[in-house]
Amino acid sequence: MVKNIRIEQITTRALSCEPLVERMPNGELLCVCQCGGTSEPAPENRVYFFHSSDEGKTWTKPESIYPEDGQAVYCTELSRIGDEITAYLTVHSGMFLDWKCFMMKSFDSGYTWQNYGTPPFFPEYTFMRGMLTLKNGNVVLPYHTYPVTKEEHDRILREETRKCVTTNTKTPYCECGVLISADGGKSWERYTAAKIPHTVRWVWGEPTVAELSDGTLAMLMRNLDGYLLRCDSSDGGKTWGEYYVTDIPNPSNKPRLIMMDGGRIALLHTPNNSELKRGISGCMRSPYELWITEDDMKTWEKTRLTDFPGSFSYSDGFYEDGHLRFVIEHNRHTVLYYDVTIG
Repeated sequence: MVKNIRIEQITTRALSCEPLVERMPNGELLCVCQCGGTSEPAPENRVYFFHSSDEGKTWTKPESIYPEDGQAVYCTELSRIGDEITAYLTVHSGMFLDWKCFMMKSFDSGYTWQNYGTPPFFPEYTFMRGMLTLKNGNVVLPYHTYPVTKEEHDRILREETRKCVTTNTKTPYCECGVLISADGGKSWERYTAAKIPHTVRWVWGEPTVAELSDGTLAMLMRNLDGYLLRCDSSDGGKTWGEYYVTDIPNPSNKPRLIMMDGGRIALLHTPNNSELKRGISGCMRSPYELWITEDDMKTWEKTRLTDFPGSFSYSDGFYEDGHLRFVIEHNRHTVLYYDVTIG
């Protein structure tokens, strides 16, 4: 299926991570990623955008998407509905403390941005991930969120301001689910899919969703135990079955499902859990692979996407006209753009 792989560098800095990419109404490509400082989370983290007018061969200099006010900024999803581009941001004072959520919107292909306030249902402690338009026209926006109470929020700020909220909160679980819009994003309904308990460590669910040939929605989720989790919905995302452990190896790294033509589905991820299976944390996020299925995620054709070493994290992308276009962070300091021609 894979006929050609082209790789370009978008940016490299002390920190360049969690890139997102989308086709703009003016035909350009827009990449949004986190830079600033040397690690994350940290108060120096910022979100920048880059444009390409030559199909990813060259990219503009970085520009900030959010006003400079001393807070750390993090972008979890970049979506497009018509001419409306939305960047879903997490803003915090450092170490994910006092974590608030905002939507920055652009109506000029990502050159200027305005703050449109908090996302529906989720003013805080939430990541949006990987919007999908279903065959019936409904828009599905996956999320994961944490039910941090006001009392817990205040305790963390009062007692543990030098520690990361993700290692000190007593919040019991990570909730994964979807927002669904039947009117092109004007209004949304919220539906819970899974509640993954915090047992040993904080869970980053990072859900990604694909629509199967019979209309079933399949959700994959990041897990701590070496394999991706999955749950399914047979009614367009309103109700979900129990989640279960798949046979897809994963080193607790964000997966990304992308719908293609002809009922094909792509999965971008790093299928490696060798160190986790030996009881060692911090498994290397490599090799970087593209898996494609033609039978509703029962079997996969697998292609390695790199012939160079390193850690690869946080894929995002889209499919159009026989091309998979996606971005990935490499070793936390370089963002790469891929154009993969599919036969």
